[in-house]
Amino acid sequence: MKLVNHLIFRITLFFTAVMLLWSGAYFFLQMKEIHDGNDEGLTNLKQEFIAKANRMPGFVEHLESFDPLNIIVQEIARAEAESAVENFATTSVYFATEHESEEVRMLTTAFRCEQNGKHYRLQLFTSTVESDDLIKNMLYLLLGLWVALSLTVLAVGKMVIAKANRPFYKLLSELGKFRLDGSKMVDFEETNIKEYEQLNESVRNLLERSIGTFTEQKIFIENTSHELQTPLAIATAKLEVLLEKHQDGSSLAEEIAETLKILGRMKRLNANLLLLSKIKNGQFPETSPVNLRDALELALDELNELAAYKGIAVERLGNAAPVRPMNRDLAHILLANLIKNAISHNRQNGKIIIRYAPNSISIANTGSRQAAAHVFDRYRHDSDSAKSHGLGLSIAKSIADLYRIEVDYRFDKMHIFTLTLK
Repeated sequence: MKLVNHLIFRITLFFTAVMLLWSGAYFFLQMKEIHDGNDEGLTNLKQEFIAKANRMPGFVEHLESFDPLNIIVQEIARAEAESAVENFATTSVYFATEHESEEVRMLTTAFRCEQNGKHYRLQLFTSTVESDDLIKNMLYLLLGLWVALSLTVLAVGKMVIAKANRPFYKLLSELGKFRLDGSKMVDFEETNIKEYEQLNESVRNLLERSIGTFTEQKIFIENTSHELQTPLAIATAKLEVLLEKHQDGSSLAEEIAETLKILGRMKRLNANLLLLSKIKNGQFPETSPVNLRDALELALDELNELAAYKGIAVERLGNAAPVRPMNRDLAHILLANLIKNAISHNRQNGKIIIRYAPNSISIANTGSRQAAAHVFDRYRHDSDSAKSHGLGLSIAKSIADLYRIEVDYRFDKMHIFTLTLK
């Protein structure tokens, strides 16, 4: 969920809860105000009625015979009148003309008429706004208000929050495009929001330190690799001169030849480590669509003599040609390393089976079982070959990860490496 939508969702929930509480309080206060107004009117009517009953002879008897619609007078015992408590209540009264009961506000009290000395129960009522109708009308009004306010909050809130967060999204976009090996620094959005100013400054300092560290590391690796090549070349040349002087098959010649093999391994190891470092640091920015089937066939042609020497037969299944934008040199190294591994870890007169699918390529070879958990680890190898340094598959895995190609290994009667385009 985006930050804007997350904030709007939280604000809307809070706003809805506040509106519900406010609506309940509003309805309660409105009903109380209506009842207070009705009660005040009934109290005034009661006072007028009792005053006339005490002042005018026969007023109560005449009223009983007249039977007004909103006044009920009943004679009661003195004890009942003295114990009566005046109260207001909301109740229903049936109106014959309407053929229905309607909600009324009723005052019930008792008094003693001074004209005849009798005690009466007096009930006065007046029509009021029905609670059901009031609730329904208020609900419609509040619902309309909620919808209008919600839409306003969503529109205005999203616009305001999106505008306020523009420096943040700008920074995210720039960081997504940023590369340590590039020369361009992140373009920060100007803002007057203090927190975003602090964020931009922190990111700027972090990137500057990272660029400095990366540059120093890259220079160190390149310089180290270059400096190692010179003494290795000198040592190799001197040993080759010594070997030419001792061609008599002596033990010294054998030791010189063995030392030359070790120096050769050191030169290849140095080159592979430099290549692996460059891949990890993303120093191969040039990309173009690469037909992986054609690249694999080229690698097979280059290693054909090695396969023929071991009597290895190559079988191809499928005609699909997966394509992935990547650096052509790295694509060749990736596939060549997998083919070289399939040849090196194969048995004499073995077999290699290559399957081409629209989104994958698998390379299977015969050979003894291999530990899948460590197959891509650096320096991990199960061959006694002097030319194996355990870096070939690690380099292949690094290249595959760089271009979002999943490389998987399993053993099912054969060693099977599968490249799957994500």
